[in-house]
Amino acid sequence: MSCQDHLYRGLDGRTVSRRWFFEQCGVGLGAIALNQLMGTPAQAAEDPLAPKKPHFAPKAKNVIFLFMAGAPSHLEMFDYKPQLVKFDGTLPPADLLKGYRAAFINPNSKLLGPKFKFAKQGKNGAEISELIPHLAKVVDDISIVKSMTTDAFNHAPGQVLMNTGSQQFGRPSMGAWVTYGLGSESRDLPAFVVFSSGKKGPSGGNSCWGSGFLPTVYQGVQFRSSGDPVLYLSNPKGVDRELQEDSLASIRKLNEMHLSATGTPRSRPGSALSRWPSGCNRVRLS
Repeated sequence: MSCQDHLYRGLDGRTVSRRWFFEQCGVGLGAIALNQLMGTPAQAAEDPLAPKKPHFAPKAKNVIFLFMAGAPSHLEMFDYKPQLVKFDGTLPPADLLKGYRAAFINPNSKLLGPKFKFAKQGKNGAEISELIPHLAKVVDDISIVKSMTTDAFNHAPGQVLMNTGSQQFGRPSMGAWVTYGLGSESRDLPAFVVFSSGKKGPSGGNSCWGSGFLPTVYQGVQFRSSGDPVLYLSNPKGVDRELQEDSLASIRKLNEMHLSATGTPRSRPGSALSRWPSGCNRVRLS
C-alpha cells in the first residue's frame, strides 16, 4: 500500500483526515472510482447546462410561462359553468357536500355564479367572457385546457402543486425540469429566469421556481425590479473591496496552514477559491 505513511508517523491521528486516505492511498475506493471513470464518461467534468438533444424535433425556440397568481377567476374568464349559473345564489345540493370536509369553507355558503356575460367565439366556439375581448379575437390560436383538477385550493399548496406537481415542498419546478432535460444555449444569462411582480411574490415562495432535489444549478434565477437586479453578485453593506481582498487572503493563508499540517487542505491552492482574482465578488461575507 503506497500511502506515504512515513510522512505522517508520530502525528496525532485526528489531523489525518479521511480525505487524505482516499486521495493518496492506491487501494479501496480510489481504485474502484478510477475504474468507473475509465469505463464511463466523467459526468462531473461536463457542463450541466450544455444543450441536450431532445427526444423529438423541437418546434419552439423559447418558452415564456406566465403564472398569474391573484388573477381573476377562470370562472369569470374562459371556464363557463352552466350548472353554476343555474344554482347561483342557492345552497349546494346535499349529495354534493356528503362527506366533504375543507378548511376555510363553510358548507352552508351559497353558490356564486359568474357575474359577467359569456359568448361563443372563433371557429372552435370557445365560450369567452366579456372581460377579455382581445383574447376572444385570437381564441382559435390558443389552447384552453379544462381537464386538470385539484383538491389543493389553499393559496400556497395550490401554487406549489401548479408549479411542481406536488402540494409538498421539495419537488423540482417545471422550469427546473425543462432546464435539466434540455440545457441552455446561453452562456451569458441563466438558463431559467424568473420575473416576479408584486411586493410579496407568490404564496408558494421560491418553491415555485426551485430545483427541489435536482442540483441547484437548475433552479430559476430571479431578476428583481429594485435593489440588486440579481442577489449575491455584489458585496453586502459594510464590505468594500479592500475588506473582501483581506478576507480572501486570510482564507488562503488558513488553507496553506492546513495543507502544511495535514497534507489535505479544505481548499487546495489553485482551486476555485485560490484562483479568484482580487475583488471578484463571489464570496458573500457576513
